[in-house]
Amino acid sequence: MRMIDINRTIPTVLARVKSLQKGNAIRIATFKKDRHITIRRVNNTVLRIIRHGFTNDEYELEEAKLKKEMKTLLKQEFPRSNKVHLTSVSADERE
Repeated sequence: MRMIDINRTIPTVLARVKSLQKGNAIRIATFKKDRHITIRRVNNTVLRIIRHGFTNDEYELEEAKLKKEMKTLLKQEFPRSNKVHLTSVSADERE
């Protein structure tokens, strides 16, 4: 588990998502780990976003739209955070 600056989150996530295998995911969590966003690869172009925080939601998104969605998610779920935890989640782990 790695702490990264909130300003580096979007470029880091976009780079890590490109190399995700089907079923694997990355999780972005607050310092206290009470809220998180999980991004799981469904297939070559589709990602599943699972929000567990201010709102609990699950939806699928085209990978090309991830950057814009990440800006919105970070503002909504981590409004006062300066650093976030970034972890890898294997295909057999549950959200």
